[in-house]
This record gives sequence, C-alpha cells and structure tokens, in this order.
Amino acid sequence: MVFFCSCTQAQTTSSDQKLTGDIKNDLISLLPSGTVQADIIDSVRQNPRQMELTKKLQSSIAQNYEWFVDYMKAVPPGEKMPYHVKLGLTKEEYTELLGFMNNIEMVSTGTENISVQIKNDVIYFKSQNKLSKLDSLTIDLKNNMVSFGQIKIPFADKLNITSDKNVLKSKWMGYSWILEEPNDLDANALKDLNSLKMRQYKFTIGKLEKSGKTYMSLKGREIENGAKTIDFELPIQF
Repeated sequence: MVFFCSCTQAQTTSSDQKLTGDIKNDLISLLPSGTVQADIIDSVRQNPRQMELTKKLQSSIAQNYEWFVDYMKAVPPGEKMPYHVKLGLTKEEYTELLGFMNNIEMVSTGTENISVQIKNDVIYFKSQNKLSKLDSLTIDLKNNMVSFGQIKIPFADKLNITSDKNVLKSKWMGYSWILEEPNDLDANALKDLNSLKMRQYKFTIGKLEKSGKTYMSLKGREIENGAKTIDFELPIQF
C-alpha cells in the first residue's frame, strides 16, 4: 500500500523536456548536476475512518496469516484482492476501504538538499539526515546499473503510468531497477517466517506529467530468520 519543492534553473529547463526512451539521456535530464531541494514524501494522508478500517484489516491478516498467503496466490498480479470474511471486515467496510485506497495520496514530511554530480558516466548523490542513505547510491550510465554500497541493482523495466489514479496523482513515465534474492521466492516460503531469508532493493525514477518534476524512490529490505534487519523507503520529488 507514495510530493513538492523549489527548483533551480536547471530543473526548470529539464521539466519542459519529455523522456525519450534513451535511458542514459533521460537520467541525465532527470538528474542534472547541481543541488536541488527535494520534498520527502514518506507519509500518507488518512482520515480517522480509513485508519480504523486499515487497523482492523491488518489485525485480521496477522491472525490468519497462513490463510492470507494462500488466498493471495489466486489473485492475479495487478488485480484487487476480492472480499472474504476472514479479512475481518464486512463487505460494506471492505468496499469502503478500497475506495479510500483508490484515493491515497502521499504528502511531504520535510525537505532536504541533494547534491547531484556526474563524473565519468556515473551519477553520485550527496545529502544528509533522512536522505543520508543516498550518499551510498550511484548510477552507472554506461552499464545501466544502480548500486547501493556494494549491492548491485540491475535494470528491470520501463514504466508508463497512463492514469493519474495513483499515489502521485499524475500520469508519469520512468524506469525501475530491482534486486530480489532469492528471485524464485514463492508464497509457501512466506508461511515459515522464522526461517525466511531474503533481500529486496528497488530504485525507481521518472517524470510526472502534471508538474514536470522528477520522482525518485529508493527502497531496501532484508530479512534474516524472519527478522527485518534492513527496512527503509526514501520517496522524494523535486
């Protein structure tokens, strides 16, 4: 179940340019050298009723976890989960919650400056505080590889979001890089949480059609013997 800021002259210029499909050139357009002030959009706007229904759903899933894992197997990718009484809500409440989820909007919790440098076909970042993890992020333009420290995150897909009914409230185009280990993790493995070992990293970047701004997100999660050892998400917009 993710955004605003003041921009430099370079960002104003790049906002008028559309993505071309050439990943290297598009990344340079989205991330021109210089310093930007980015909004950290890591909070969701919810009303009390939405929070109440979400809490009931989460509680029921926790109590019926193995059933939930099996139930999700039958849901096609990208499809909404159909109603079931074990979700802990009435059918009317579930319909109401889906309505809220269709209108989720991420909001800014603050801003930070980010320095972007391009050197020898590699993009480097420098920031601080909540965005200090970006210091470990690099993008190899020549080999189309994102790195987070020693972790290599390979290119995954081009993105073309054709509806504005999403948390960004805009149509947008961009790219994603994803690392998932093991890459053949199935639903049955999720049942035995005590022995679960996995790591997932994802980098996403794109241009919002409505504002012309750059959206960027870095996510990381590692689980060792069922316990989260790393879990972060850094969605920003500038």
